[in-house]
Amino acid sequence: MSPADGLNDIRRILIAIDASPASLAALDLAVDLAIRYQAELVGIYVEDINLLRSADIPFTEEVGTFSGATRQIDSSHIERELRAQGRRVEQLLSSIAKRANLRWTFRSTRGLIPSELLAAATGSDLIILGKSGWSGRKNIGSTAREVALQFPIKSLILMHKIRPSTPVMVLYDGSTASKNALETARKIIHPDSSMTVLINAKSREAAGQMQEEVQASFQGDEKEIKFRWSADIQGDRISQLALISDCDVVVLPAQSDQFDPESLVAMLDRADCAVLLVR
Repeated sequence: MSPADGLNDIRRILIAIDASPASLAALDLAVDLAIRYQAELVGIYVEDINLLRSADIPFTEEVGTFSGATRQIDSSHIERELRAQGRRVEQLLSSIAKRANLRWTFRSTRGLIPSELLAAATGSDLIILGKSGWSGRKNIGSTAREVALQFPIKSLILMHKIRPSTPVMVLYDGSTASKNALETARKIIHPDSSMTVLINAKSREAAGQMQEEVQASFQGDEKEIKFRWSADIQGDRISQLALISDCDVVVLPAQSDQFDPESLVAMLDRADCAVLLVR
């Protein structure tokens, strides 16, 4: 599928960059999508106001990673480090975007990270960010959690670098929300990648009807589609099926009745694959 097919509504991609491994993986994917869809790439780096505030708390100290020695945190030192990091990520984005001949802008700001990202998301069609920041943990970070629960645009959250032609799995239950997810998966999927549709239905008969619906929507499309059926929509089950199907990206209808906020966050917390939330 290509932009020429008239399916492209990804014109502006917002990428949150903090130079952590997960955010650099997000940048790689954002560049790939921007190239394929001739989209504008908008980078944002946020100096975390909470980090600066914590440095002003008396007796706050940091421990050296290797020496184990403690020292008083200097807020002016942290401020200089944040600004220097912002310059580094801007230079990185500039180098990559110019090499790929992409339209791009960059914004460095200070504040609460989720709030600043939300403000920057106005006019964007997709935000891509790392699942966690510099903590390196596998569970979802506070920023990605807020994006997953509150952002009104498509949100792609990932932990590690994924292949441009990675197989994609999309959840389909016949709802309007899942139809939007299916259409989004159809737009972003790489021409060389495969798609697996995970049908959530209570019976085989209902699953068969939904499979016919999906096949009808792809009529005339050369993309080969694989199908799986599950009556259990729990997050662990989705992650397991994605792993079995060798899918590195799962597309989910975030506003589906199947997901309450708690179960959505729990699934993101456990998932090793990238998750694209469609609203």
